[in-house]
Amino acid sequence: MGVRIRVAKPGEEQRLKWIQREAWSPETSPAPPQSSGRSIFDGPVEAGNVLVADENGLVVGFSKLVPLATSYPDLANATAHVQQLHGFSVLPNYRGRGIGRMMLDAVRTESLRRGATRITLRVLATNERAMRLYRAAGYEIEGRLRNEFRIGDRFVDDVLMALELPA
Repeated sequence: MGVRIRVAKPGEEQRLKWIQREAWSPETSPAPPQSSGRSIFDGPVEAGNVLVADENGLVVGFSKLVPLATSYPDLANATAHVQQLHGFSVLPNYRGRGIGRMMLDAVRTESLRRGATRITLRVLATNERAMRLYRAAGYEIEGRLRNEFRIGDRFVDDVLMALELPA
């Protein structure tokens, strides 16, 4: 497999938006895919915080990794050890080939490089495929926000997961 994980480039934003739309389903996100008018690189999610899966020059997936401190600037010192996985998408035709696992390995490596001792994420309880992937990579369920979202005619739990890293 000719896949490598690298940092996204600002010029790849349209491709990333397309991947996000193609990978979206009501089982994976309570919100519809990002509109073409908003930037994937807004706020804490700048290009340097997006890792892409590149297969022979074609981006087929991406993950957004941001420091928790960007969400809570007043608590920057107290949260400096935590990175958050804010988004994770692999094109449907490329799933089941180990790309997601490669991306999670890269997220772990980048988090360690940043000095993190913890990675957190949120995943819908309906996204069983992602939860299996996260568990296989060592993430553990730490909490559940019951009925946090209403998607269509049903309520869906938001599952909180984390991976502890060596200090």
